[in-house]
Amino acid sequence: MRFDRKAPGQGVDAVCSLESGRATIEWKFYFRKEEQKSMGYLLTLIMRDKEGETVLLCMQEAEEEEALVSVVLHPYQWNCQTPYLYDVEAVLQDAEGKETDTLRRQLPLREICFHPRRGWLLNGAEFVLKAVEYTAPQCASQAEKQRIVLEDLNLLKKMGANCIHTDPSLWKLCDRLGLLVWDQDMAAVEKEIPCLAGEGDGRLSLRQESSLFYRYKAKWSDEPFVYIAPDSISVMPSGNLKVAVYSNCCRVVLYSDGVLFEFQSGDGEFIFQEVPAKGPCITLSAEGDGCSMSLSLHKTFQKSGGMNCYNMILSHPHNS
Repeated sequence: MRFDRKAPGQGVDAVCSLESGRATIEWKFYFRKEEQKSMGYLLTLIMRDKEGETVLLCMQEAEEEEALVSVVLHPYQWNCQTPYLYDVEAVLQDAEGKETDTLRRQLPLREICFHPRRGWLLNGAEFVLKAVEYTAPQCASQAEKQRIVLEDLNLLKKMGANCIHTDPSLWKLCDRLGLLVWDQDMAAVEKEIPCLAGEGDGRLSLRQESSLFYRYKAKWSDEPFVYIAPDSISVMPSGNLKVAVYSNCCRVVLYSDGVLFEFQSGDGEFIFQEVPAKGPCITLSAEGDGCSMSLSLHKTFQKSGGMNCYNMILSHPHNS
């Protein structure tokens, strides 16, 4: 008898419920179908904490139809800030005590549910889902893919995301990084979620300086920042500029060539209009709550319909 590693959880599925300082875990094991019915097999389940201490030891006949239910007292609960994982080992032995298969995995102890009045709850506390959909890149080597995926998921964390819809092959990594995996219909979470892709895919890439990335970071992240969106800068009929700044600061100030242009109060997106753009090179600076960003723009003139007009070329962005 062996575990079926093509089944959910690669052979084991665990459902956790948390209440009154204890975690109740219901285990479901999957075994490979064999021509002859296996008898007398013993299943041993061991769960250890990060220090290697055994917190759970269970034994059950592998042929038992009733689900294995266990209790862990005072568990470390997984959350996005402290993604604690227990080490689980399941061992199969035949009637003579010979080990036939071993399964190892890491397990987060957490409970997420929806309350009709309080909304989403994680471990009993209110939880705002900040969900993204992520597509891993297509790479020539597995090592390169792993490197890019790890960088991308850390960027999603920096953006403020706490929930991800992605390929099952990345779920273990998401558990380790503190990203809640959402494997149901994402429309139930939010009508519109950002769809982000690794380098080389057709959709929005995390490798690009993306206004969408910073628009969501302004909504989700607690780390103060300001970001002047280069792709938002346009020339108005007056010849002055229209500029969008994304920030989670409640107040943002914009400077043009070192001269204060305007203070704005807002939430996430700040639109500045008629920003002076007189010289051939313009330096824009935005500040808020001790953070800042600057960038330089250069005019390029061209003929259009018999009239002179100009485009803007970005150079030297700087954050602090």
